[in-house]
Amino acid sequence: MKFQKNFLFLVLIYTQAVSAAPIDWKGTLAFDSNIIKDVRRTGDNCTPSDGSQCINPDEDNARFQSMVLKLNPNLIINDGITIKGELSTGSSRGKKLGQSTSYDQSGGSYYAQTTSSDLTVNQIYAEIYADTALYRVGRFSKHFGLGAIVSDGSNSFDRFFSGYEGFEAKLKLGNFHLTPMWAKTYSSNNPNGKYDSYESSIAAVYDNANKNMKFGVYYSIKEVESSDELYSTGSQNVTLIDVYFSKVWGDLNFQLEVPMLSGEINNLYGTGDASFDTNAYITETTYQLNSKWKLGLNAGMIKGDDGSSSSFEGMYLHPNYKISEIMFKYNYHAFMNNTAGQDIYSSSMVNANYAQFFAHYSSDEWTWRMSALLAKANEVASSGDQFYNHEKKKLVTAAADQSDDLGYELDIAFDYQWNPNVVFTSYLAYHAVGEYYTFTNVDGDELEKSNVTATGMRLSVNF
Repeated sequence: MKFQKNFLFLVLIYTQAVSAAPIDWKGTLAFDSNIIKDVRRTGDNCTPSDGSQCINPDEDNARFQSMVLKLNPNLIINDGITIKGELSTGSSRGKKLGQSTSYDQSGGSYYAQTTSSDLTVNQIYAEIYADTALYRVGRFSKHFGLGAIVSDGSNSFDRFFSGYEGFEAKLKLGNFHLTPMWAKTYSSNNPNGKYDSYESSIAAVYDNANKNMKFGVYYSIKEVESSDELYSTGSQNVTLIDVYFSKVWGDLNFQLEVPMLSGEINNLYGTGDASFDTNAYITETTYQLNSKWKLGLNAGMIKGDDGSSSSFEGMYLHPNYKISEIMFKYNYHAFMNNTAGQDIYSSSMVNANYAQFFAHYSSDEWTWRMSALLAKANEVASSGDQFYNHEKKKLVTAAADQSDDLGYELDIAFDYQWNPNVVFTSYLAYHAVGEYYTFTNVDGDELEKSNVTATGMRLSVNF
């Protein structure tokens, strides 16, 4: 019923808007189907704990299908104002297929299933064009650099976005772009300011198309009041300095992003009141060998926390930033039945050094993508010391030593451009699981590894 009311409300808005001003609809409708064999990375019947890499032995494999929906209406009011937004359904800008199905047992027919889902307004904002700048007011998303920290979720299967409710101004001065912003990121039913969190930022970017070079700095301060209910951790003050550099030399393209976080976190990551001081180095490099072949290297160093209670040094990247089909792709604990409320897609790269070599071959409508990824953990458990479990966000005392080997992954995929708006993708991935995942935090006891294989298909319609 709620969905029907929302739908009727949108139809009424659309009908009135069409008679008053032109409206343009854009967006994405995407589907995927996935099978992950040995998703637990072990076949052992183990018992999960805060210090162990054991995943609840509910099922060894995973099979799931999902839909991503992003509807982007653009309502042109006049030459100076446009209303834009994003509508989606379910959680994470979509839902798993079959998730909302219900069966009315009083109806008699076994085939009388029904399904419903709420239509969610993810973004709604006004773009105001002026001689001095472009202003955005409302609920909008932002993007910076490679999207390692601040991501607008513009790719077809991006399920998250960096959202803000406030205003920003985009100013252009020659090759320089300045974007100051103020936003409220949370407010409760008590409008006295005690429960709020805010974020103010400014992005300064030098973009010289003639030299194929871009350099930018994103500076933001997040303030969380003492009774804020979003993080439920007490007052916080966190500063982000994000540096981005991009340069093209002929057929070689190099990009580097260095996000740095500092401040106070007040038990946000389960470590008690502590200072926040961390960073990461993310690079993406491609070389266009010829009209068909593109070679590349992705590499990075993402800090983890060493278990010290005096400061927290773990850097969690934006969950949209994915580089492979298995490693870092999912929250694997959320596949099992003892993790109600968790989202398999809510997984961030953290505590890793990695290098990924890839090659792309393009021919007419086809593109073949092949890659090899190697990774090691930055911080691991050492017997007798405290360590930090980055998957469960828990501090634990180590009873054994842990390996830093995360293993390697081999991926192969192809994209078929069915027509200018439709892309079909299929992939096969293999993760040779490293010794890091055998850790149980029991001296002399390790899990037996099971290598992971993933296959899947995707279909995206962009309009």
